[in-house]
Amino acid sequence: MKTYTAAVIGLSQISQGRLPKPRSLPATDPMPRSHVSAYAAHPRVKLVGACDLMPAALDKFNATWRDVHPETRLYADYREMLEKEKPDIVSVITPDDKHADIVVNAANGGVKGIWCEKPIATTLADADRMIEAVERNNTAMTVSHTRRWMPIFHKARELVRDKTYGELKILTASMYYSRAMMFRNGTHIFDILCFLADARPEWLIAELEEGFDGFDRYRGDGGNEISSEPSANAYIKFANGVRANMMMLKSNYSTNVLEMVFENAVARLAGDGQILINRVDGPPATSTRGAISVTQAIGHEDWLADRELGVLTELVDALDHGTKPALSPPRAARQTLAVLLAILESHKKGNAKVMIDAGPSQA
Repeated sequence: MKTYTAAVIGLSQISQGRLPKPRSLPATDPMPRSHVSAYAAHPRVKLVGACDLMPAALDKFNATWRDVHPETRLYADYREMLEKEKPDIVSVITPDDKHADIVVNAANGGVKGIWCEKPIATTLADADRMIEAVERNNTAMTVSHTRRWMPIFHKARELVRDKTYGELKILTASMYYSRAMMFRNGTHIFDILCFLADARPEWLIAELEEGFDGFDRYRGDGGNEISSEPSANAYIKFANGVRANMMMLKSNYSTNVLEMVFENAVARLAGDGQILINRVDGPPATSTRGAISVTQAIGHEDWLADRELGVLTELVDALDHGTKPALSPPRAARQTLAVLLAILESHKKGNAKVMIDAGPSQA
């Protein structure tokens, strides 16, 4: 089958990080956690170009990846790289507020597939012109909300869609982490709330971390400095009636917790990769008298590719079949961005209830 060429714009850690081989399995690589490592792992993609404005980032590529990507040519100007290499696939891994022009130029220039880092953009106007460009040019585009390619979250959404324990009513999520930054890392959690709620977010009430009252629009630095953007807390209502609570805290203690409250059970996504179910067996009642509380752990099947390699695998499959990636399309990413921007507006208005400009349901 066809081998596709690829180029990377931006050489940050998520772009070119490389995990060491397991000591006990020297012939085996870990699951890729960066764009460049995913290109190295996929048998039908060849990385022909990599670009960054900073010479140090290009030097790091040479030091880290020359053994795997010996023919990749390096550039300081992405336009020159696109013109000379004419890649089939382009990764856009620049600071959050720099995605739009690159995506638009790549789509207009004939790039067939675009893999854009999250969030899609930092304004809805930028997101909309990106969407317009890729749809007009019939470009396959996916946004790297990588939890959408993790098996545990698909198992969790099966519980929602199959109504295994009745209707989903409430989602609660927390991110306690030194880098609990709203746009940089919090976007993953807000996105997975949309994914699991499986409906359009309608309105929210929110607050930002203390000391960020002037953060009424994106003022970050691309996720480098922790103090450049706030954490956030939010209460979100979805069109299907699901409510979600999100709590963030910049903390030395690191944990993510996600609970799903159904009519007949509470599901907790555990750190060991299982979903822990607490359910009540017995006839419906106004009290728990006579009912039996049951705790059950359910697992999920592992996949050959998840996270970054999953993103790339879906994009290659879309190019093979002339379709569009379905797990994290640009319109779903715009919906998550709309949640982030509504949080800023709610805080600015004194934690007021704010309607979310999320467009049609794209969960």
